[in-house]
Amino acid sequence: MNWRLFSFAVGLASFSTIALELMLTRVLSVTMYYHFAFMVISIAMLGLSVSGVCIYLLPRFFRDRRAPILAAAFMLVFSLLSLWTLSSTLSNPISLTNWRDNLGRLGSLYLSSALTLLSSGFAISLAIASAKERIGQVYAFDLVGAALGCVFVIPTVSAFGGPGALLAAAGVGALSAALFALSAGDQASPKARAALGGVSVIAALLLFFLAAGESDAQRFGAARNPDKFLGRRPVQFEKWNSFSQITVAPAGADDHKWIFIDADAATRLWSGAIAQDGWKAPRRFGEVRVASLVYAIRNQKTALIIGPGGGTDVISALHHGVPRVVGVEVNPIIVNDIVKGEFASFTGNLYRNPKVEVVVDEGRSYIRRSGEEYGSIQATLVDTWAASSSGAFTLSENNIYTVEAFGEFLGRLAPGGVVSVTRWYDATQPKEFLRLLAVAREALEQRGVAPAEVHRHFALASDLERRGTLLLGRDPFTAQEIQTLANKADEGGLRLLYAPHRPTGGQAGAGERLVAHEDGFLASFLRSPSDDDFLGRLPYNAAAVTDDRPFFFYNLRPADLLSIVSRLTSIEINNLGVAILLALLLASIALTIVLVLLPLFIFERKALRSERTRKLRVLGFFLTLGLGFILVEIGFMQTFVLFLGHPIYSLAVVLASLLAASGFGSALSGRLVSRFGLDGVVKRVVGVLAAVMILYAFALTPFFHALLGAPLALRIAIAVVLVFIPGLLMGTLLPTGVRVANELGAGTVSWAWGLNGAASVVGSILAMALAMNVGFTLSLLVGLAVYGVGVLLFPGPAPTAASAR
Repeated sequence: MNWRLFSFAVGLASFSTIALELMLTRVLSVTMYYHFAFMVISIAMLGLSVSGVCIYLLPRFFRDRRAPILAAAFMLVFSLLSLWTLSSTLSNPISLTNWRDNLGRLGSLYLSSALTLLSSGFAISLAIASAKERIGQVYAFDLVGAALGCVFVIPTVSAFGGPGALLAAAGVGALSAALFALSAGDQASPKARAALGGVSVIAALLLFFLAAGESDAQRFGAARNPDKFLGRRPVQFEKWNSFSQITVAPAGADDHKWIFIDADAATRLWSGAIAQDGWKAPRRFGEVRVASLVYAIRNQKTALIIGPGGGTDVISALHHGVPRVVGVEVNPIIVNDIVKGEFASFTGNLYRNPKVEVVVDEGRSYIRRSGEEYGSIQATLVDTWAASSSGAFTLSENNIYTVEAFGEFLGRLAPGGVVSVTRWYDATQPKEFLRLLAVAREALEQRGVAPAEVHRHFALASDLERRGTLLLGRDPFTAQEIQTLANKADEGGLRLLYAPHRPTGGQAGAGERLVAHEDGFLASFLRSPSDDDFLGRLPYNAAAVTDDRPFFFYNLRPADLLSIVSRLTSIEINNLGVAILLALLLASIALTIVLVLLPLFIFERKALRSERTRKLRVLGFFLTLGLGFILVEIGFMQTFVLFLGHPIYSLAVVLASLLAASGFGSALSGRLVSRFGLDGVVKRVVGVLAAVMILYAFALTPFFHALLGAPLALRIAIAVVLVFIPGLLMGTLLPTGVRVANELGAGTVSWAWGLNGAASVVGSILAMALAMNVGFTLSLLVGLAVYGVGVLLFPGPAPTAASAR
């Protein structure tokens, strides 16, 4: 067998598998909701685990000599089944309103995805199982290939669209099949190698051809969900990138269109013709009037708008005479391809207005680099419910709704400046809006504002529909400012929910209307002497969230987690991800028991009879490796999001660096074992890893905040170095464990592989649940503690004959 070709084939197989997983999460975010990304990751890990167990339980069929040809066949099947997976994904949208009735659709998607990922799982497991003494080399190619597959996501989605990129990933899988066939050498007949290799090359060319034309031809159908806001509207523009799918569709009125983000979140794109009447047209919508209240009292200095989208807030600022508007939009498609591109003439070149500057960047990173002071900083409904690939691990929460973010916003305001944040407001149960106030209040108190004075910095208003606006002053609001707001709200048909001063005079009855319309619940919170005491009495969690635990939309208390699964028909969309997370946890545990542990117990129980203590310690070691790695991985993914500016950069940089470093660590493991011995390697590696992780836990956050304003290229380079160090260390441990398991027989290896996979399947979901409740820093430390348990369990060198006597 040609081991070099075989190793490259393993790398391509891993490359295509992880790329397809990530592409699938992007398509699912459009056809369904971002929460279903968890399902794909769970399926992939389960497929790898089940395939490994099957290989070890059927050694007569999965012989080492057959490994290259069988791996080639499985990767060819993987690439062809990808067509079914894509078709199933596009044709089985899930409804939120009656999603219990959609279990058949979900089952079809689960089955197609499971068989596809199981096929590649067999190929990769075969390669690792047959590597034996070359495990370091083969595992290194596996991890480096996976790392490159993560990077592959960014350019390919932009070039081919989500469905096309998925087909391209499948094409790479077909190429890996061809390499597997060629690597077989004399272990397979020349005809078999030629036939399998030829078919694989043809399949790869066909898949690449389909990928290149899928954006225009849509042979597999458009990515649509009729229950989403986009619905069945005719699409006038569509483009994908690694952030999201962006579409433009008519709005039913001549003066504006809709820009849709992953078919659901939307922003209006206004006609330039409305400038002739002073940009008054948008003000027929209450949501626009309430979001623009800030400009009634702050319009003399530069306004910074985070997430301007199609430009509604920009137009509001211009309407109120703001001298300069700076918009920070994270998605380049909206700015460059739509507002400045294809629809520039429609908007009257809004983003080329001399008073307007719109940059493509992440809000907090831009503010950190900006030396300017702003009269106002505005964010209107800035969230998309979109899975930016790594949404599978982060629940796609937004780092602008944290205490640290609000502290940075307040720090960038000029004297008297105001932060304006518009969010969803439910007068009967304002959970989300209360948390927004909690975040703002905590940020003020951290800046030295006394709890008794906090309420003077707040003003709240509602559009009498579903939106509410928080006005947060750097300095206390004056009575005159509140009077102006009250008059403006009265004029615009809005409701002033809270103000620190009662308006008098001005428009008739303004003060009386304020008292009548005040939201007593929110007002009580703002005036309460202790936010902890107030929030602690509530049946849900509305406490302020931080960068370490940025789950703004997660409002369940730990005691309520299990009960949510029984309320699937009436669940809030904000907690849909939690319900799916728990359902997947239960399903993963059940499937892992049935498909991994039970077969091992039935067929390999005898393998544990001799040297039971030593073997059980080896198996415990593999459990800790699976769980520890996934805890550290998920902790890093979120920790680096803020530093790099967007979840997709966290995915591409952090996950790729971690996998690549682990690959290099795997390749070095053989040399380390020959120098320090098996037990010596494990103890030294985990000892150094502990020192590094403890340092990271306490130093990363202040380090990141200090460098957040640095250029992106420098931040990426720093992130690569920071992630590479622990990744290199963790990568040495699995090959070391495999060497010990091999000494104890094939039965031990099969148990070890199965338990490692089981820990990864269940651990990926447990890690997310842990992070949601205790934060990512503590999750990293828990991951380190798991590795520490692994050191204690590691059996060390086998007893010699002399010592046995």
